[in-house]
Amino acid sequence: MRSAHDPQELRIHFEIEINAPPAKVWAKMATLEGMHQWLARNLVFEHQVGGRFEMKGNLPGEGPYRFTGEVVTLMPEQELAFTWKHDPEEGEAWPVSTLVTLRLTPTDRGTRVTLTHTGFEELGTALGKGAYEGHIQGWTMSENLSDLKAAVEAD
Repeated sequence: MRSAHDPQELRIHFEIEINAPPAKVWAKMATLEGMHQWLARNLVFEHQVGGRFEMKGNLPGEGPYRFTGEVVTLMPEQELAFTWKHDPEEGEAWPVSTLVTLRLTPTDRGTRVTLTHTGFEELGTALGKGAYEGHIQGWTMSENLSDLKAAVEAD
């Protein structure tokens, strides 16, 4: 997996090559059943533009989290994008949402999946920088794209 984050723009970027055609990757990447295998077990994903996205869990040493959003792009076998907002059941939510985009690009060996997470600058200087750094760590430690690759290639 490659990463190329941009701290000036507060833009998170990961890429991974999956040895499968885009249709097979899409089936795991953009369906609730598939997302349970690579993103989160406790997840709501309504597979339509305007559909609800919600992910809950517990971070060791940090406690419960909840991210909510809405599907904004759903282009089969090409692109999935949804808003992403820290929205805890207790405590303070982010004032605005960020954006997670997953793009599929056919390659000679299969499909390149590109994940970008943008919009942290809209949170304000201190909150945006902290959220950006926390999400680099979160996306890296959770190994979501590696889990997606493993789920797709196992079928």
